Amino acid sequence: MGVPFRVPRSRANETHFRMRAEISAALEPILFGDYRHSYEIRAQLEAAFAREVGARYAVAVHSGTIGLFLALRACGIGAGDEVISVANSDISTTGAISQCGARPVLCDVLEDDYTMNPALVEALITAKTRALLPVDLHGHPANVKALRTIADKHQLKIIEDAALATGARDHGAPVGSFADVTMFSFAPFKPLGSAGNGAMLVTNDDGIHAELRLLTGYGYDPAGDITLGYQNYVAEGYNVPLDGLQAALLLVKLPKLRAWTAQRRAIAAALEEGLADTRALTPRFRPEAEPTFRSYAIRVNCQAALHRELREAGIEAVIHYAPPIYHYTVYAAGLPGADNLPVTDMLARQIVNLPVTPELTADEVNYMTETTAKLLQGLQG
Repeated sequence: MGVPFRVPRSRANETHFRMRAEISAALEPILFGDYRHSYEIRAQLEAAFAREVGARYAVAVHSGTIGLFLALRACGIGAGDEVISVANSDISTTGAISQCGARPVLCDVLEDDYTMNPALVEALITAKTRALLPVDLHGHPANVKALRTIADKHQLKIIEDAALATGARDHGAPVGSFADVTMFSFAPFKPLGSAGNGAMLVTNDDGIHAELRLLTGYGYDPAGDITLGYQNYVAEGYNVPLDGLQAALLLVKLPKLRAWTAQRRAIAAALEEGLADTRALTPRFRPEAEPTFRSYAIRVNCQAALHRELREAGIEAVIHYAPPIYHYTVYAAGLPGADNLPVTDMLARQIVNLPVTPELTADEVNYMTETTAKLLQGLQG
């Protein structure tokens, strides 16, 4: 292992250490108690998370990738369908669409906040379109309320990828409020991270919830009228519920989410202020959007050089989602819409992501801001 970064992407380990007694108390019954405790803890997390985001139902699953796949399946997406999404995301987004048998159609994004451009969506809708899949990139809420109007007009579902946006709000409501089903990720670098994989699917729709439960639990029908000791499966489902250990950890951490979100926003505000007079372009948000920040994404014309110099200075900068998805070898045959993504392509050449882990001190944030500003003065581009 190399020298630790002075300003790292995550210090979740420090938070876990400070919460060690509480976390250990939550894990011990799962490790040493009755096996059914895992099921109870997962159900408690689902109920608590649903309350936090204002949803009727929440279903905890193994990962964000499987979560998107199950969400699409639960919305009836299948072979021959088309789903409009974006190319500046993780391959899980388009991969989940393809693995349902459907085809991703790519829409360009907004230059201000890097999310799906609602003004471009209707031109991409065809007789095969069944859903929209916007992504709350870097924790910036996509304008799903505007997309809801389009979806309702064309009788489409909305599956929101809020993997990076746990804790964000939009139009006065938690993200996910305007989608048919929303996926939040609990991977370690996410705003509410576990110690491994994990995700939550939330919905207000009775039918979608029932389908998610069915698909998550092997396709088993627990309500069937069958002889005790026997089983009945009414669908070919998957065994992908969230692990009890991760659920216990997340249940301990969830009450801290609002405070951590506020700290992330404070760090982002300090970075915005400190970089205001530099060549860096910072994100801009709709007045009604209240982002959280998995990272702080600035735009520069010296991306590679700044990324390298920041890391040499002890700041764990990263470049996320570059190149855009459609450049990947797996999509060499092409994806619809890929020939008209000028903003997506531009952002991929410019964005550098700065850390906003809530454990950062004021001195560390100042060091990151001052170092970034100084580097930008000397770098070409």
